[in-house]
Amino acid sequence: MRSLIHFRVALALAAIMALAGCLVSETPVLDAKTGKARPFPDGDFLACPLEDGEIADGVDCDRFTVERQKTRDYLFLTEGEEPARLRFRKIARGGYAVQSAEGDSFVYYYGKRRDGGLLLVMMNCPELPAELRERLIARGDLETDDDDFEVCAVKTLRGLVEPAKAYHRGDVRQMMDAAILITPASP
Repeated sequence: MRSLIHFRVALALAAIMALAGCLVSETPVLDAKTGKARPFPDGDFLACPLEDGEIADGVDCDRFTVERQKTRDYLFLTEGEEPARLRFRKIARGGYAVQSAEGDSFVYYYGKRRDGGLLLVMMNCPELPAELRERLIARGDLETDDDDFEVCAVKTLRGLVEPAKAYHRGDVRQMMDAAILITPASP
């Protein structure tokens, strides 16, 4: 079985591509109570990076096993590697706010049902509608240190859910070069 290193590299590349504006936090926003959605059954899956919104011909997809924990988070597993840990919150039919543990911090994605799987798109602060972003910052739901919104810190559940809903409604241009499609693997 291939290593989850490639899956993590794909997530990291998505983070780097969207670094000028990604939503992050130092502490988790989703926990066992607020992040308990079940978008995946246990089993084997493929993670494929997208180019221009589609899986490119000849692209290497990474195979991994998904395992739901009693703590209501998911482990994305491969033998001999540290698991990737994700949590999901349903925000609408077929739409999710997604939290990924990335070392000592957390990065946030929008997830939506697509092609029998789940598309993960990194949420990008500068791409949020200005009115929404300003309202969330004024309420303390998001925080940023600069006017370019290079990084926005998610401070509350509302600060995560409202941006994810904006992505779901189509109010945000989705950066498909910072996206991964996760689909069930063939046996």
